[in-house]
Amino acid sequence: MRLVSTTTGRLAYVVSFIFISLQLTAQVNSPFSRYGIGNLTGSQHTIGRSMGGLQAAYADGMTNNVGQSVNFNNPASYNSFYMVSYDLALLLDSRNLKSNNPSGTFSSVYLIPSYVAIGMPLNKAKRLGLAFGLRPVSRINYNVITRERVAGDTLGTSYEGSGGVNQAFIGIGKKWKNFSIGLNTGYTFGKKEISTKKTFLNDTVTYYQSNTSSLTNFGNAFAQIGVQYEFSVGKKENKATKSTENYLLRLGATASLKQNLNATQSLDRETFTVGTSGNYVAIDSIEKRDNIKGTVVLPASYDAGIMFRKTVVSNSGLFELWSVGLEYSTTQWNSYRFYGSPDASLNNSWSLKLGTQFSPNPQAIRSYLSNVNYRFGINIGKDYINADGNGLKHASVSFGAGFPIRKWRAYETQFTVIQTGIQFGKRGSSVNNVTENYLQVSLGFSLTDNWFIKRKYD
Repeated sequence: MRLVSTTTGRLAYVVSFIFISLQLTAQVNSPFSRYGIGNLTGSQHTIGRSMGGLQAAYADGMTNNVGQSVNFNNPASYNSFYMVSYDLALLLDSRNLKSNNPSGTFSSVYLIPSYVAIGMPLNKAKRLGLAFGLRPVSRINYNVITRERVAGDTLGTSYEGSGGVNQAFIGIGKKWKNFSIGLNTGYTFGKKEISTKKTFLNDTVTYYQSNTSSLTNFGNAFAQIGVQYEFSVGKKENKATKSTENYLLRLGATASLKQNLNATQSLDRETFTVGTSGNYVAIDSIEKRDNIKGTVVLPASYDAGIMFRKTVVSNSGLFELWSVGLEYSTTQWNSYRFYGSPDASLNNSWSLKLGTQFSPNPQAIRSYLSNVNYRFGINIGKDYINADGNGLKHASVSFGAGFPIRKWRAYETQFTVIQTGIQFGKRGSSVNNVTENYLQVSLGFSLTDNWFIKRKYD
């Protein structure tokens, strides 16, 4: 009964995390999230985050020291599962915005679920694996107030927005010799709620305050295909230690197809006043429309990368000593449409990522820190938001580590790896009126277990 209770406990923990994930929302005031589908959360595994965002050519699960994680950004990697794996993480995001005109700085900190995923082997002999889970794609949350002079009066405008995009996914991956292919599908869903309130301040003539607001809900199926190809480029045998060192090269690529999300919108235009207790009181409805049908078009995106790594095979097992990768990503945001209209504040985005992972001595028995997997990465590119027409460059550096809870010699049917990642980044440069510095701290857990083992004793 011990196996049953352990499995049930782990499953209950993951299910509870899913419900908590659905209830938590980001509390951040970012004017950049006003455009497009908001601030992209960078829905990547903690391992990828700490390696500059690498995902296309990354895979693990077949080495004793790295552990097993769900690389849900390339389903071709699902073939490497050898045990059921629960993967989940939280993201702490701290942002500091600086505005030149008007001059000012603004800060915010928020905590959100990063992802929750489960991966499992369907057929180990045929290298067939399955994964499913839930991950956020973007967040919308802003409250911006502006003031201007109109015909001698002061006009105050308040822009507010909330919402975001999420994905529930399921995928399958298969390997034939050196070639792997996988498919992710599922449901993309979200909402975008925005309002614009206008108020004349200190005016000699009385004007009603106006509010224009809309709530748009959207969703539809999505598809993503991924491939990986790995081959040996060198081998060295050490007869003294009875071990073999292997040098491997892995190529990877993914393509997420363009999505046409079915949308329903409600629209309100009205005048209002503020009550004595500060409450919102509607006066007259100028226009009210419900159930407006439309389409939100999300663009296609592409990733391609290469990873070079070194492994060693000994009597103790298979271990990865180090890996280094390079990747390029791009998304065609000029094809984004919201109810048939393009967004002039968006442009095609791209990013170049470089990352590495190494373990000092994964076969060391007495040195725990030698078993830890250390990771570093950099990421440079162009953001998809172009609010002021000058482009928005982005750059970040990241590092992290994977801390095994049980040393490799103790692995039997289950183990846990605590994944950590820290990322420092900046959006914008001297040509932009508003720039943003951010710090992201990721904490993930890769929990692995064997299911359905027949007991030898009752």
